[in-house]
Amino acid sequence: MPGAQYPREIANWALVSVGMGAVEGALAGSMVLARFGGDAPGWLVDVAVALVAGAPAWSNLASFLFATHQLGRDKVALTVRWQALALGCVLALALVPEGALGLLATVLLVIAARIAWVGVITLRAVVWRRNFPDAARARLASRLTGLNAVLMAGSAGLLGWLLTHAPGWVPWWFGAAGAVGLVGAWRYRAIRVRGHGSLRASEARLRTHAELRPSLAGFRRVLASDPLYARYMRGMFVFGSGNLMLPAPVLLVLAERLALAPAQQVLLLTVLPLLVLPFAVGAWARLLDRVRIIRFRAVHAWSFVGASAAFLLGCVGAGEGWLWLGSLLMGVGIAGGQLGWNLGHNDFARPEQAAVYMGVHVTLTGVRGLAAPLVGVLAYRGLESLLPGQGAWVLLLPLALNLIGAFAFARMREDLA
Repeated sequence: MPGAQYPREIANWALVSVGMGAVEGALAGSMVLARFGGDAPGWLVDVAVALVAGAPAWSNLASFLFATHQLGRDKVALTVRWQALALGCVLALALVPEGALGLLATVLLVIAARIAWVGVITLRAVVWRRNFPDAARARLASRLTGLNAVLMAGSAGLLGWLLTHAPGWVPWWFGAAGAVGLVGAWRYRAIRVRGHGSLRASEARLRTHAELRPSLAGFRRVLASDPLYARYMRGMFVFGSGNLMLPAPVLLVLAERLALAPAQQVLLLTVLPLLVLPFAVGAWARLLDRVRIIRFRAVHAWSFVGASAAFLLGCVGAGEGWLWLGSLLMGVGIAGGQLGWNLGHNDFARPEQAAVYMGVHVTLTGVRGLAAPLVGVLAYRGLESLLPGQGAWVLLLPLALNLIGAFAFARMREDLA
């Protein structure tokens, strides 16, 4: 079964990655600036940039709803449904008009695509756990993740180039990318899930188990009953807020103060980090195999501290080389962050609690993903109004949050020694 399904998974993720690469967070923000920066009120564009740049994170607020909805249901049919909805939204971006109405339509379509994609990711974890054996799951998943990152980088890079050099072709690109992704969604119908019938039967019984079913009440019980996990989540909330705050104000600085073209913005904030990810994830995986998640985070956090510091220096005028360094370090940090995201909760939860513990992390990520980019953009605008030309110094805020989180993980590591 695993050998038969893996090529089908590769084909599916290769095709849908092309479509979803067109609505990656920083890329979507750059696209909003390039297409609507002069056609809509400035404050509205700022809010739109913050919302779409943070959408991959804050859309996770819907994760526990998807996790509950899929219990006892056909995993393949639901995956096809949510993939088709996400890629249909990408396809619809080809039809948005100019002006404020087009800006609103773009934001709504990007958000809808990202929320539907959360449903896909939620189901993907279940399918991979059933179809791929334990001994090979991490290796197979890392290959699929690497393929996904490379193809999304290619899709994003092409869109960035079009935004700069051939903006009239952008709607055609959304149409083509969405159509390619929809083909991938249609092909996913051929996937088979090992033990699907017994899995659905056991999940149907789980629907009535309040402590194991993902819900906000269950999340509160976890945090109240597990002080160590609650402390870890506090550290992650501060640290992760810095990570998620960083791209939106950096994007505004690159566009407004450094006058970089959309292609350069996309290259720095989307393409290069995604291309670094497949090369960095192996080293992080070897570290996580040897240590618990708290020790892992105590090391991993400094990659984002370095990225924040490098982007700050590059944006305040220390040289463009700092921007490239920040981009590389961001890719390194994202690679480790994906592993911590998918596996970290297992160090705290019993097997039957894994979904609830993961739900806590995902939901809190959604909260900070909604708030942090908006705070970053508002802080940038506020500082620009008080000290024109000095708004880039607002990047001290995500750097400070990253540092506080890094030191929090270091203290937790010492307490556990």
